[in-house]
Amino acid sequence: MISRTTSSVSGAVQVSPFLAPSRGGLYRRRRTSRPGEVNLKSTGLLDPRAAALHRRTLQALDPVDVLTYPVLGGVYTTLAARMGVAPESLVMTAGSDPGLGLLVRAFPTATRIVTHHPTYQGWDKFAHLGNCRIDGVPPDPDTGRFVLADLGTRLEQGPPAFVVVTQPHSLTGQFHEADELAALADTVTGQGSLLVVDTAYLAFTDGGEELVRDITGRPGVVRVNSFSKCYGLSGARIGVIATDPETACHLFDIDAEGSVSATALALLDASLRRHDDFEEIWADVRRLRGDLARRVEECRPGWRARPSGANFVTFDVPGAAEAAAATAFLYDQGYVVRDLSGLPSLPAAVRIAVADHQVVDRVVELLGGWRHEPAG
Repeated sequence: MISRTTSSVSGAVQVSPFLAPSRGGLYRRRRTSRPGEVNLKSTGLLDPRAAALHRRTLQALDPVDVLTYPVLGGVYTTLAARMGVAPESLVMTAGSDPGLGLLVRAFPTATRIVTHHPTYQGWDKFAHLGNCRIDGVPPDPDTGRFVLADLGTRLEQGPPAFVVVTQPHSLTGQFHEADELAALADTVTGQGSLLVVDTAYLAFTDGGEELVRDITGRPGVVRVNSFSKCYGLSGARIGVIATDPETACHLFDIDAEGSVSATALALLDASLRRHDDFEEIWADVRRLRGDLARRVEECRPGWRARPSGANFVTFDVPGAAEAAAATAFLYDQGYVVRDLSGLPSLPAAVRIAVADHQVVDRVVELLGGWRHEPAG
């Protein structure tokens, strides 16, 4: 507990500037796991082929690379070619969260973050870090889907802001077409604001890169891409920001290059070189995603799968009690999924990530054999 330290200068009592109000540990993560547990809640890439590729990379890692600071130039060149921008447009970070935090620190005059609600919870943390407020825009009440034009309308109702789009959405899997994104980019940049596009799940969207290619690297547009999901590097913590060279230079001035570890860099470099292998994995995830959606709808009457461009399926279920019971049942069986019930447009919903076909088969089998007994 922090004590209230004061000092007297010329008779005046001063309160220490290091006394910070607690938020009750809101963002402290307490991750635990049980032997044999399968985490389908964090939506990492749980594919044995990706694990085998990373194992070979780690076995071949030269200890000298760990003893010295990493050299990022080669990976920057490879990434730039892959993303269709100049190397000077990229800023690598130790995961996407540090990249998002870097953005709010780099533009301290911004006072709000306009984004769809609900969205990735981390934005609440970054708003607090940057002394911004979240200006949340709900989904369309009739369809339950997010509309990009609504973000532009909300932006025009106040001062310049960060406008945040998750493509595809991290809770529902909804994705937006290229013309919608381009129109929003025009609106945002025309208002002197910054469009931030989080593409953590984009690899699982069929033709996903083409949906963002025209806006990537444009002035006033920032693409933040984690490699946790697409390359299965959640534990390595590595991501990249793609923007125009001037903005990238400003970000480098705020956060020095070199925060990415040599081990993470080696894993990313090897993954980029085996891109075709990962394209095959992503195609299998898309196929399994469709299988999971169809088979759960068949075995669980009343469950409806939302269209998804991510590596998970979000199911609308008949009631919040059933969503909670299903989540608890799967947890008892060793499978962790996420209950989304109570969020805007998600009164009763369960999100289940896609792993390999054995896991999909087992989850479907468990749900098919489970009988929900409503209370009372």
